[in-house]
Amino acid sequence: MRNALFVFLGAGLWATDTLFRQPLLEEISAITIVYFEHLIATLASFIWLMWFAPRDFFMGLSQTLGAALIGVFGSVLATLCFTESFRLVNPSVSILLQKIQPLVVIGLSWLFLGERITRTFFLWATLALISAFFLTFPEGVRLSSLLSQANHGAALAFLAAVLWATSTVIGKASLGRANPAALSFWRFASGLILLLVLMRRFPASAIEVPFVWGQSGVLRSIAYMAIIPGFFGVYLYYRGLKKVSASSATLLELSFPLTAVAINAIFLDLHLGKIQLLAGCALLISMIGVGMSSKAE
Repeated sequence: MRNALFVFLGAGLWATDTLFRQPLLEEISAITIVYFEHLIATLASFIWLMWFAPRDFFMGLSQTLGAALIGVFGSVLATLCFTESFRLVNPSVSILLQKIQPLVVIGLSWLFLGERITRTFFLWATLALISAFFLTFPEGVRLSSLLSQANHGAALAFLAAVLWATSTVIGKASLGRANPAALSFWRFASGLILLLVLMRRFPASAIEVPFVWGQSGVLRSIAYMAIIPGFFGVYLYYRGLKKVSASSATLLELSFPLTAVAINAIFLDLHLGKIQLLAGCALLISMIGVGMSSKAE
């Protein structure tokens, strides 16, 4: 149960950056935000690793390759695809498509990791996915509104969900002998290297980087996102994922929408309706069920 709680808390921390990310997108591009997040998260994870587990700095070749793939797919490409989808399509469509991620993880875990899907797990998973849907869309989603959206934006959101799902499975496979702090560092470092290459293709970022350094408020917002939901969120998640199956972890990640709606209610005065409250309670119960069932894993 403790390891399941690590996953729950880590994913919950990811939701806290919603207070900062959207306002930042009004001032600078997505690639600049993601670049500074990785720069600061790489430094934070390096200091943490050198302080607490310096002997684990170097991982095996397969673990290092896994971290590099997570950095490329999960940290950079998926985040950029998901952010860009918000510009091209109704954000509700992007969020809805992101809900397929647990299904992809469960399928890949069964196929490549040999994880069994028990009847009890299937029941909790079904309840969690239905609850997460109604928590985000209490009035449902009309098919006509989905079909009217831009195909390119929907494709980017779908690709982001698949990339994040793939990263979860790779992370589970890589954590067998790796320290979660080491995997976190190499993930962020690999993503940072890719971002340095990508930014050369976006001339506007050369102007935005000095702007960020000169704006203390912008830099503080990015620093928070990089250290709290970024490094600490990922580190806690990997601590739990090391002992919890990828199939269970992807359902425990649904603490993200649960935390997001709570933050919206507390800080943005966007309160929950009756359906959302019921869905939130059902989601919390289902995640407790997943956590209890993961004790034997």
